[in-house]
Amino acid sequence: MSARPKLAPGLLAILCLAACGGGGGDGGSAGSSGGASSGGGSSGDFSFSTQPRSAYARVDRMGQPVVATVLLHTEDKDHFNGTDPSEDGDFSSLMLERLEELHTGLDDALIAKGITPCALDVCARQVVNKIIPDTLQLDLSQPDGFPNGRRFEDITVDRILSMALADTTTPGDCYGHPCDVHAFENLPNNPTRNESPFLAQFPYLAAPHPPP
Repeated sequence: MSARPKLAPGLLAILCLAACGGGGGDGGSAGSSGGASSGGGSSGDFSFSTQPRSAYARVDRMGQPVVATVLLHTEDKDHFNGTDPSEDGDFSSLMLERLEELHTGLDDALIAKGITPCALDVCARQVVNKIIPDTLQLDLSQPDGFPNGRRFEDITVDRILSMALADTTTPGDCYGHPCDVHAFENLPNNPTRNESPFLAQFPYLAAPHPPP
């Protein structure tokens, strides 16, 4: 049996960073007044805040994974996280700059691993309409599965990276097959499924790992 190929350091770094998921904000301070127990009405065993929305400061948001962690520079993340999705178009030029940097640093490694990179304009068309606005989209007339909705078993980070880096439009060649949104899932870099099966009934998630 042949050994699995090792990932190039640059490609491994971007995948590890992306695996963090989330909006990736550096954080900020929430409104000083607020919280579930302050100034609110109660219902049974719960107390609900009646603070207006303006009393809070958003410090993070995530519709699609890796948008802020990979497709924006660190200095732009907090600004992005603090804005509404309706303003996401203002960040498109910054995302294109970041996309160009990623291709400059990773295209050789992608080719070495059997993945045809997309040209920058093609990559932009493939991924930007999926992440701007940064909301989770669901079209009930289409098959479910990320990027149409998000199921527990969907390997969302790899699929975003496939659209951002691999030629899924022409399509290019990925391991002897046409590139698609699953291109990165075939890399020997991480598990392709949850290690425990999901439940068929609520809460659907697998049982948590026992404490060490």
